[in-house]
Amino acid sequence: MNKVRIVFAFFCMLFLVQESDAQTRNPEAMPGISPAYYGMFSSSNPYATVDMLDHIRREKFDLILPRVMREHEIDMWIHVIRPWTWSGNEHRRLEHLNLNYSNIDSTDPLRYEFGSNAAVLVFTDRGGDRIERVVYEGEVTDAGAYDIVNGQSPFINQENYEIMDYVKKNPDKVPESEMGYRFMGLGEFVAERDPKRIGVNYAEELSLAEGSETYTLALTDGISYADHLHLTKALGDKYAKRMVSAEHMILDYLSRRVISEIVLFGISDLDRTERGFPDIELGVTTLGDLRGGYVRHADGSETDDRDYVIQGGDLVGMGINYVLRKGETGPSPEVEKLWEETLRVREILRENLRVGPTAGEMCDLLARKLEEAGFIYIDRDQYDINAGDPEKTQVHLDMHAMGKGVLAPRISPMGPRWHWDIKIPLLHTWAVEYMVHMPVPEWGPGQHLYTCIHDDAVITERGMEYPNPPFNEIQLIR
Repeated sequence: MNKVRIVFAFFCMLFLVQESDAQTRNPEAMPGISPAYYGMFSSSNPYATVDMLDHIRREKFDLILPRVMREHEIDMWIHVIRPWTWSGNEHRRLEHLNLNYSNIDSTDPLRYEFGSNAAVLVFTDRGGDRIERVVYEGEVTDAGAYDIVNGQSPFINQENYEIMDYVKKNPDKVPESEMGYRFMGLGEFVAERDPKRIGVNYAEELSLAEGSETYTLALTDGISYADHLHLTKALGDKYAKRMVSAEHMILDYLSRRVISEIVLFGISDLDRTERGFPDIELGVTTLGDLRGGYVRHADGSETDDRDYVIQGGDLVGMGINYVLRKGETGPSPEVEKLWEETLRVREILRENLRVGPTAGEMCDLLARKLEEAGFIYIDRDQYDINAGDPEKTQVHLDMHAMGKGVLAPRISPMGPRWHWDIKIPLLHTWAVEYMVHMPVPEWGPGQHLYTCIHDDAVITERGMEYPNPPFNEIQLIR
């Protein structure tokens, strides 16, 4: 057993032992939904204990932070997490599932890495093996991960001061708005460290495609216009001119993993691998009774209507979950063939996925390998009746990142170009998501069976590996 596997096994045992304490688990767990889907670090994940998140945070500060700052030539990183910001897209997803979303946090995807929903955080490369970590203003859940917590702000240092008390005693120092209090004294703090390049979380080059699933716009553009003005004023002309966008560095920080994150990723997905479907009463049970998801019909169409009544012959959810018709003891021959085609696609992915290429380069390679194996690669998840040979199965790819709310790198024709331009890093956690449209010519022109596979995987030096068993058989629903 090599060193990496020994470390991995140790963390697995450690985290599983921690899980025996039910009080450390998150009470806001969403029933029936894989925590890995909504994010390893989301408020819905029952497996993300406080101790786990603190450990991962400190590991990333020690191992990842120095690398990404130095690779991007950033001497100081000022990250502003603004309060009162909510993810409407995440709300809509939970509302669709009829689940409570009152405790969903702000949209900044680094809130779990940093342990804060509202703060001004300053990371400075002062040489040596580590980066200085300062909570200049705000609150964090893991103060021990930082070198200084609220130790620099002149307002915070005034013991027992309320804002109005400070205003009365220091009228000449009052900012133009309350948001300005967050940056008071920051100019002096920065000048003492004299950084040449200051990375700040605003976007310059990266953008979102219209209708993109990437709801975390705060990924690289989290600082508000007002915050930017106050920050610029606090830094003064000399250091304000040294500000640059931290967008690419933030992407790198989010996409790189430590071993403990991989362990949590695998544990989080136990929910999916252990969950089955209840018995279904044909003509009575609705999709809502199955706690949401999708139903796919013989003609390739699908519905997510919670009031839809399940019928025999339906394919339910991710993978191939087949609802038996009355009198059936197994799947139909067409469904059996669909599963065979699905496994063929999986093997092509397994043989070719690796660390190093960009997501776009890998997408082109996989499309070519699929075509060589007799499939038709399609750019959209929609059966194309004019794609060519009507007897060939059509395959669409959308293998996006998992666990952080950001979809890059994304092995897919979907999304903005920067999703494709990012190289696939070691220990990248992602969704092996692919869609299979298998024609059934005897049913008529355009008729086909369709399934979507959504397994969770990790890219290691050996290629694609599954932290938990993927879908390995047709699940029969009686």
